[in-house]
Amino acid sequence: MRAVRITITNKATNQEREAVTNDVGVYRFVGVQPGDYDIVFSAPNFESATLGNVAVGPAKEVVLNRTMAIAYTQASIEVRDEIPVSGLAKATPTIEQAFGANVAQALPLTSATRDVTRLALRAPMVARAPGSSELSANGQRARQNNFLLDGTDNNDLTVTGPTIRIIPEAVSEFQVQATAYSAEFGRNTGAQVSILTRAGTNVFHGQAWDYFRANWMEPVNLLNKRAGLRETPRFVQNQVGASLGGPLRKGRTFFFGLGEANRRRESPDARNAQSATIPTPAGYAALSTVPLGPNQTNESRGSVLKALSFLQDVYRETRPLEPAAPQLINGVSIEMGTTRIPLANRQDLASGLVRFDHRLSDSDLFSYRFLLDKRSQPDSTGNRQFGNRFAVSAESFSQNHSFGFTYVPATKWVNEFRFAYSRTDADFLDNDPTDPTVQIANAFTFGGASNFPQGKNSSTYQWQDVFTYLLGRHSFKIGVDLRQNRLFNRTTFDAKGTWLFQNLSDFLNNRAFSLRQSLTDPTFDAGQTNQFYFIQDDVKVSRELTLSLGLRYEFSGAPFGFFGAASSEIAAAGVPLPARSDRNNFAPRFGFAYSPDPKAGWQRRVFGPQQTVFRGGFGMGYDVIFYNVLTLTAMNYPRVQMSAIFQPQTIGLFPTLAPKLTTVSTAFDPTIAFVNTPADIQNPTIHFWSFSIQRQIRRNLLLEIGYSGNRSYHLLRLDERNPGILTADQAKQVRDSGSASAAPSLQQRRLNPSWGSRASIESTALSRYNAAFARFEQRFSPGLLIGANYTWSANFSDNDEPLAIGDIVLSSPHAPQNFFNYRNEWSRSVFDRPQRLSIHYLFDFPGFGGKNSLIRYVASGWQIGGFSEWQSGQPFTVRTGVDSGGSGFAIGWRPDYNSTGRISRDPDLGNLRTFAIPDGDVFLTPLTGKLPLANSMPQGGNLGRNTFRGPGFANWDLSVLKRIPISEQLSIQLRADLFNTWNHRNFGNPVATMNSSAFGTNTTDPGGRTMLLALKLSF
Repeated sequence: MRAVRITITNKATNQEREAVTNDVGVYRFVGVQPGDYDIVFSAPNFESATLGNVAVGPAKEVVLNRTMAIAYTQASIEVRDEIPVSGLAKATPTIEQAFGANVAQALPLTSATRDVTRLALRAPMVARAPGSSELSANGQRARQNNFLLDGTDNNDLTVTGPTIRIIPEAVSEFQVQATAYSAEFGRNTGAQVSILTRAGTNVFHGQAWDYFRANWMEPVNLLNKRAGLRETPRFVQNQVGASLGGPLRKGRTFFFGLGEANRRRESPDARNAQSATIPTPAGYAALSTVPLGPNQTNESRGSVLKALSFLQDVYRETRPLEPAAPQLINGVSIEMGTTRIPLANRQDLASGLVRFDHRLSDSDLFSYRFLLDKRSQPDSTGNRQFGNRFAVSAESFSQNHSFGFTYVPATKWVNEFRFAYSRTDADFLDNDPTDPTVQIANAFTFGGASNFPQGKNSSTYQWQDVFTYLLGRHSFKIGVDLRQNRLFNRTTFDAKGTWLFQNLSDFLNNRAFSLRQSLTDPTFDAGQTNQFYFIQDDVKVSRELTLSLGLRYEFSGAPFGFFGAASSEIAAAGVPLPARSDRNNFAPRFGFAYSPDPKAGWQRRVFGPQQTVFRGGFGMGYDVIFYNVLTLTAMNYPRVQMSAIFQPQTIGLFPTLAPKLTTVSTAFDPTIAFVNTPADIQNPTIHFWSFSIQRQIRRNLLLEIGYSGNRSYHLLRLDERNPGILTADQAKQVRDSGSASAAPSLQQRRLNPSWGSRASIESTALSRYNAAFARFEQRFSPGLLIGANYTWSANFSDNDEPLAIGDIVLSSPHAPQNFFNYRNEWSRSVFDRPQRLSIHYLFDFPGFGGKNSLIRYVASGWQIGGFSEWQSGQPFTVRTGVDSGGSGFAIGWRPDYNSTGRISRDPDLGNLRTFAIPDGDVFLTPLTGKLPLANSMPQGGNLGRNTFRGPGFANWDLSVLKRIPISEQLSIQLRADLFNTWNHRNFGNPVATMNSSAFGTNTTDPGGRTMLLALKLSF
C-alpha cells in the first residue's frame, strides 16, 4: 500500500523520523540510532496503528509488515503486545547474537577486567580458543576477528585483538556476527564484534560503583598449593567508577561521561608465574660431578656452571619441587623437578569515555566520542619462570576519537560520515636488559625473553562514508572506508643474544644448537593504507522474500615491501624481492531471507503467519596481514646486521657473544639468515556459506537450527626455503654413534650450502570448517531472558599460526615436520572444538510479601544471571622436542607411533590431562641418554599432527543482584558475581615434548573460583 506515513520516535531522546511507503508499499529507515522506539502507521481513511518498545540494534534490520484496516470511524489502535522477536531475522542471513545495555551489565563477564568482548562467547559457532582475542568464530583463527567501536576501527595493528578495553557501563549495544554478514563488513574473516557506546538521553542518569575482589573470597588455587601455599596470597582489587549522562538541551543536545580506575595490589602468587623444570638441589649439586663432554675444557664447564649459579637463590625462594623424570648427562643421573615461583602482579588500569550527540536539525545529527585506556602492569609478561628476575613490565596508553555526521535530507536517501583517530603508545621494559637469553628446550629459560625490550607508537586515521538510497523495492548502500596506519616500532628480537640448547645435557656440555644476535638497531617507522569499498542491494522481492546482493573490494599496502631483497645481489642469494600488494581482493556476497505467510491449512499451522524464516548466505572475505610479520622481516640485512650460527661453530662458544655494531657491514654475506614474505604474498581468503531455519513460538520464543561451512586458503604459515637436508646415511651415522654431531653441520647440509636460513612467512596454509548448530532464545518475557546454543563442528587445517605463540605452539607447533610435505600436516585444527554448548540467562524474581512492607522490601528486587559453557578439549601433538630431521628447526618433529603400545590415561579423570607410557613402546624415536636424538630421523615419524585431545572445558558463572529503591529516581544495587562457581578445574594440555623431564605431566593453571562483590548507586 502506497502513501502510508510511518513515524518512529526514540523513547530516550524524543527524536522523530518519518518515512512514506513508495509505489510498491515499501518503506525503510536507514542510519537509525540503536534504542527503543515507538512506531506509528497512518494513512487517510485508514485506522492508525502504534507499535511500542520496538528494539533496534546495531547493523540489524527489524522488519515490520503492517496491514492497514479501513477506518469507518476515526480510530487509533495502540499495539503494545505484538512486538516482533528481535532475533527473528526476516531481512538478513547473518548468524549473530546481540545484547542491549541492561544485559551487558547484568551478565557476569570476567573478574579481572569485566571485559565486555566475552559476550561473544554466547553466540553460535564462537568458541574459546588459544591466542590473541581468545575467540574462534566460524572456525577461524583467534587472530582473525574484527573489533569495531561505534562503527570504527578498534584493532591492534601488531598482534591483533581489541586495542581499547570496554567495560559494561560504557556499552549501549553489543553485537557479534559469526558469519554470512553483508558486504558492509570485512577486514577480517572471523567474527565482526561491534560495540556501540552509551549516549545521553532527555533524562539525567548516572551511576557510581565499586567492584571489589580480595583473597578471602577465593579458595586456594592448585598452582599455589603446588607452590606450598596454604592460603590464597593476599590481594585487593577495586574497580571504582562513575558515569553521568543527560541533556544539555532537551531533545537536541546530549552528553555522556564515564571513568573507572581498576587497581590491584597483591602478594606473590603462583598463578602469575610460568613453570620451569630445573635440577633439584641434589641434582644441582650433582652437576659438578658430571664428567666433561667430548672435547670440553674445564673453562667451558666452569662458564656453564657459573651461569646456573642463580639457581641457588631460586631454591631458597621455592618449596620442594614436584618430581620430574631425571636426565642422564654423561652417565650421571641428574634429579629434576618442576617449580612455579610465585610472582606479584600489581596493576593500575584506567578507562574513560566522553560522548556528545547534537541534533543540528531534523535532517542532521552530529556525534563525537572519546575513549581512553591506560595500563600499568609491572612484571606481567616476559620470562616469568624465576620470579621477577627476568620479567617485563607493560605500560600503555590508548586513545580513540570518533566524529560522526548523519544527513537525512529526504526519506529516500541517507548519508553517514565518520572520521576516527586512534593511537597506542606502549613500552615493555625488561627487568634484565643486558644478560643474554638462554633457552634450554622444554626445561627452562634464564635471562630476559628474546623479544624484549620493545615498544611501539601506532596510530590509525580512518574516513568512512556510507550512502543509502531507496528505489522501489531496492535499498542501495554504497560505502568507502579509508585508513592510514602508522607504526613506529621499537621491537628488537635477539638484541641481547639468544642461545638455544636442545636439552640440559647439551647445555652442560656447552653444545648450543644455535646462537642468534641482532647487532644493530632495527627501529623503523612504517605507513600503510587500507582501502575498503562496497556496494549492497537489499531487494524486497515480496512481502515474504528479501534478497541481499553485495560486492566488496579490499586493498592494503605492503610497507617497505615487507623488507624484501634490497638489491639484486641479495635477491640472487635466495631472498625474495619486495612484497607486492594483493590487488584482486573482490568479495561477492549473496543472501536471502524467506518468511512465508500462509493463509490457512497445515502450512499456517507449521510455519505460522510470518513466524518462520528460511535464510542462507554465501560470500567471500579477506583478512589483513598483521604487523607482527612486519616486525620480523624488519630484522633483515641491510637494515639490521644479524648473526645466526649453528653447530659446530657454537660448540664450546657459550657465553661469548659477537660485539655490537654501530653500522651495518657493507659486505653482503649470503650465509646470514633472512625472514621474508614471498613477493606475491596474498591476503588470507575465505569462502563461507550458511543456511538456517528460524521459528518464532508464541511471542518471544525463538528456535533456530542451521548449518555453516567455509573453506579458507592463503592462510599465513612459517616455511623454511633453505632447510637442512639429512640423508639416510647421515642419520644412520648419528644413530650408530649416539651423537647428533656425527652428521655434517647444518650449513653444510642446507639445500644450498652457500646460503643461510631463508625463513618465510607465506600464505599457503589451508583450513576447512563445517558446523551444525541449534539456538534457543526466550527474550524478555516478564522478568526472564534465557538463551542457549549448541554447535557440533569439525575444523581441519594444515597450520594454525605462523609465529611462536605459547598458547598455541605448546599444543600444535607453528612449523611443519617436513617443509617439503605440507599434506602430512592436514589434521584437526588447534581451534577444533567438536562440541560446544553455552547457556545464558537472567531472571527477575517476582516480589512477594503481600501487605507486609518489611517482607516485601526484603523479598523484592532480586535478580539472578548466569552463563554456563561446555566445550571439547584442545588437540595437541606429541613431538620429539629436538631437531630429529636435521632441518634447523627443533619444533615440529614427531616420533613414530606404535598403535599396539599402551598409553595410561590420567588415573583420576580417565582423559589425557596427564598420561604415561609404562612400557615405553608408543612413541618411538632414537634416544641418547634416554632423550630423543637429534639428526636421527630424516623424514620424521609417522605420527600425525594434533592426533590427541586434551581435557574438555566446563564453566559456570553466576550473578546474584539485589536492588534497593531509595526513592523513585534513586536506587542501590548489591551484587555478587561468581566465576567458575563450582571451582571446577579446567586443565590445559599436558607436556607433550619427549625431551622434557615433565613429559606427560600437566603444569597448566586449571583456574579456580573467583568472585566480585559490587555496590552500585544508580539514578
